[in-house]
Amino acid sequence: MFKLEREVGVSYCQIYVESVPGGIAPRMHEAFAGQSSGLCGAAVPGKLFLCTGLHSGKVGFTVEVHDQAPPLDPAWEDVVEVSFYSVSDQSFLAQWAGEAHWALDLEEGIDYRVRYCAQGMDQAREKDVRLDDEPLLDRYLLQFWPAPPEPDRVVRQTSQAAAYDHDYARQQPDFEFSVRALMAQQRALLTAGAAESCRDAESPAGIAGIAVISREADPRSVRERLTSLSSYPAALPWDWVAAFDAEHGEDDRVGYIQAFLEEIGEHAFALGTVLAALDSGRDYYLAFVTPTQFEQLSQLLTGHRMGVESVRYGRWTQGYSPEMSALRAWVRANGHKVTGRGTTITASFVSPGTPEEAEPDRLA
Repeated sequence: MFKLEREVGVSYCQIYVESVPGGIAPRMHEAFAGQSSGLCGAAVPGKLFLCTGLHSGKVGFTVEVHDQAPPLDPAWEDVVEVSFYSVSDQSFLAQWAGEAHWALDLEEGIDYRVRYCAQGMDQAREKDVRLDDEPLLDRYLLQFWPAPPEPDRVVRQTSQAAAYDHDYARQQPDFEFSVRALMAQQRALLTAGAAESCRDAESPAGIAGIAVISREADPRSVRERLTSLSSYPAALPWDWVAAFDAEHGEDDRVGYIQAFLEEIGEHAFALGTVLAALDSGRDYYLAFVTPTQFEQLSQLLTGHRMGVESVRYGRWTQGYSPEMSALRAWVRANGHKVTGRGTTITASFVSPGTPEEAEPDRLA
């Protein structure tokens, strides 16, 4: 078991865990975005924002890394838990403005559960500043152990200082958290057997944020799974399916489903919604997100060595061009009006521009 135990300096009631060498501490509202608990902000990948009762001075601080969840000592007055993922092989406990830091034995590529325990927060908050020759006022324990991602939670709340910090966290918008929750669902589904059990479930809404689509799926099941998502855009049209089936045969099931999903993504994009495909291996892991959420999801997944794509024409199928897309759409809408043989039709097409960014919506 790794253990770091010492007095550390805090400033502005803050100390941090960083896993990006040379990185800067997250802003407080970003660190606690969407959390129900204060004290330990984990909404920014690879970073933890740790709150203390003392404003300035030294506090007692212990960091432990365990193989499994350790027992909780009842002596701790305030306790919260969050999930953490190190984005590099170097992690540190860091003081404000990089004044000092201490290496932590955390591995890259492993999900950790984090328990942050506090004692004496009210006394320290009232004192505000501790001088070097004064007695210790508050102390903290930060514990890590490998565990799948879970929502943050308040395990125990005793002090008024912690209550104030929890209230602050709950007032922050949940946009970033909802994106992180989607990412956590994707990674949980990629564990052995999870994707198969999701596909076999009686209800396609087993995972509210993500639809798992097999490459051999039929159009009906694709539609059922996508419309079951909490983020499904209600205005998404489906009146194009008959014309699509007439144009695309199902002899190549994989190619058919790819083209079918691209068509759905193009219609969603016209509504200002992105059909996002997350890295998933064999199956398609799909979610409807706003453009802003897509950018945030891309940044978060990049930090976790994963990726996400916007599903539109040409994403998987070949031979697509915007002009051809416009021509196909025109023919579908007006083909019944064209009569005779040998007729030449000349038309100009304007590729649709990027839709205006929609307001962030909840994913779950």
